[in-house]
Amino acid sequence: MTQAPGTGGHTPIGRGARPVVAGHARLPVSTMLMLAWRNLWRHRRRTLVTLASIAFGFAFAVLMIGLGDGAHNSMIRNAIKLGEGHITIQPRGYLESPANHRYLADGVGLAAKLASLGVAGSVEPRISLQVLASTPANSVGAAFEGLGGASDERVRMLEPRLLEGAWFGSGDARGIVIGDGMARKLKVGVGAKVVLMAGKQGGDSQAQLGRVRGIFDSGVDELDDYLVLADIGLARLFLEGEGADPARMPVTRFAVYLDDPDTLDMWKSRLEASVAGETVVALDWREMMPQLVQFLFIDDAGNYVFLVLILVLVVFGIVNTVLMSVLERTREFGLLRALGLGRRHLLLLVFFESLLLGVLAVAIGWLFGGGAHLWFAHFGWNMGALLGEGGTAMMGTFMDPVVISELSRARVAQLTVIIFAATLGSGIYPAIKAARVTPVQALRT
Repeated sequence: MTQAPGTGGHTPIGRGARPVVAGHARLPVSTMLMLAWRNLWRHRRRTLVTLASIAFGFAFAVLMIGLGDGAHNSMIRNAIKLGEGHITIQPRGYLESPANHRYLADGVGLAAKLASLGVAGSVEPRISLQVLASTPANSVGAAFEGLGGASDERVRMLEPRLLEGAWFGSGDARGIVIGDGMARKLKVGVGAKVVLMAGKQGGDSQAQLGRVRGIFDSGVDELDDYLVLADIGLARLFLEGEGADPARMPVTRFAVYLDDPDTLDMWKSRLEASVAGETVVALDWREMMPQLVQFLFIDDAGNYVFLVLILVLVVFGIVNTVLMSVLERTREFGLLRALGLGRRHLLLLVFFESLLLGVLAVAIGWLFGGGAHLWFAHFGWNMGALLGEGGTAMMGTFMDPVVISELSRARVAQLTVIIFAATLGSGIYPAIKAARVTPVQALRT
């Protein structure tokens, strides 16, 4: 066969002929990552501004959520100490309908059963009653609580907060301690007599005489205006009036304080299996204080609203940076497509730019946000000075005046995943737009 001169054995391509492409060009992932990294720094200033805005917003979110968690945990710890412990053992139905005739008749047997479980913490017997506290000057409704001894967490919390007088001693048959709000209502001081009167199930009433040993200021008005504390022996006299056998040491409830709060669910399951039944129930602090749980949920939702605003900043920042980069390189993408680079590889190339931008932003954000968190975790933030006197008390509890930033491992992972997912999601649209580039139209731009 005779060849045309100068053709070298190849068939010439006419105007109407199509070039034959054996297949799409392929780029290794390492090469695409290298190209994506170089593309990010083509416009150094724009990339730095985007990184700074995302990292600052993320760092600020980390700090605010850390302080918010610290404040919430402080309120929970104080509520548990001032309240009925991590887990409460009490008569079934008492929470829904408190009454003085509802009590645990065999306190001795139940205490022995709890002791046999080897609870990692303390188990405190208590008697809670609704009474009328009366003096010659006034009468007010009160919550009368009989405590087992000085080891009770409520005693440890309130004894250092005595304004005057002293705490009642173990076995003190008449001593009571009241809040400063109650003292003002009853117009009494240390040494004054207070008559405690309670109704009986049959309709009669019974009364006991108490003498004020001390006056405390818990910082929570709900407690200072309403709570009367005494030795459990004085409170048990009211249960005897309801027909209880004093030899069996009747109580209203047992407050269980755990050494490790993280074991709450485990110990609750054990207690439910061992002591709970038709007449006895084991409730954790969340079931005992549903209003506090609702308040913390709503307040926590506010923190997530703030985080959503940060996510909006992240999304718009990355979309702006990557999309502008894509639009500026339309001709370049068209050339790559003409050379045989597939749409999938072009999509991945732009997506890797978002990936690298997100990794940098999260790393820098944790560098500054984590540093701020560690600072406030060590030195704390004086919320008492900011909110003023009484400003840290709410929902029957209070937060410590100096709030320590707290971030659990789960929260760290959660924040990282949310920001990183937002970063990757914001790179999808620019990547799709780059992948849709057609060689002919792109090369004409």
